[in-house]
Amino acid sequence: MSPASGKLDIWVVDDGRAGLANQTLGLAEAINALVPARIKTHQVKRKVINFGPARKPAASMSAPWPDICIGCGRASIPYLRAMRRWSDGRTLTVQLQDPRCKSSYFDLVIPPEHDRLEGENVFPILGAPTRVSTRLLDEAITKFADKMKTYPRPHLAVLLGGNSKHHKFTNRSYKRLVKSLQGLMDSKVSLLITTSRRTPKGITKALRRQFGKKDQVWLWAGAPKDGPNPYFAFLQAADAVLVTNDSTNMLTEAASAGKPILLFTLKGNDAKFNRLYDSLAGAGLARPFTGSLATWPVEPLEETVRAAKEVVKYLYLRLQENRRT
Repeated sequence: MSPASGKLDIWVVDDGRAGLANQTLGLAEAINALVPARIKTHQVKRKVINFGPARKPAASMSAPWPDICIGCGRASIPYLRAMRRWSDGRTLTVQLQDPRCKSSYFDLVIPPEHDRLEGENVFPILGAPTRVSTRLLDEAITKFADKMKTYPRPHLAVLLGGNSKHHKFTNRSYKRLVKSLQGLMDSKVSLLITTSRRTPKGITKALRRQFGKKDQVWLWAGAPKDGPNPYFAFLQAADAVLVTNDSTNMLTEAASAGKPILLFTLKGNDAKFNRLYDSLAGAGLARPFTGSLATWPVEPLEETVRAAKEVVKYLYLRLQENRRT
């Protein structure tokens, strides 16, 4: 903790990809909501030969070392392992996701429940940490309020992922999606559509041709002409959220925003993802998408806050140990 500011110092370490950065930053921001903190981001190279401790800090890293260091992804692991040595064990190291190495290399590991990782210092959560908070959603909807007013309710946010290790966004999937979305438009539903970095370029181009000039559709696909990213405003404005089933992050973000999730299945299958779907459905958060708009009461998923409280507890115990030594 900085004596000058009285705040915790938190470092987040990832390779810069949005899916990872949103998790590390989301947890750091949730901790900051509990205990005032200064957050510093460190992007490290993605290429990792092994999981051994880094020999030297990244160019952006130097003492004084942080109170908490949060990592996500393979590239972060060597730096979190080395942080124990650099800080003489005073920095609490928190690794997100399943690191696929010994959990004892870190002080705390926070994986998704569907990974079924176990250990004394393992704290599983439903889904993944997110940046979604009441403050962030309110700020986003205020920023985009004028444009959002031009799209009459009901609003369906459509969060599109794409190709991954276990799922493929095929042309057949696209045609099935378009048929359903056109039917929703006929029912006077406004569509708030956003793509991701994994959405195939051909699918994105087809979406622009199909919906780019529709008054009833707000399409954001990351091009300069699309303007600032309205993702969090889409979540806040939505009466329900249609999500492709390839993304833990998007599913968890929709659930954290307290919106009913309509699950759109892409080609592919994976046992871990199936467990995630079952958990969301069991919590009353998600249902299969059948082509129509469905809404029902949903309580926001607060797993990021729960994880943040666990980190603060671990930090308190670490501080107590340090005082005794």
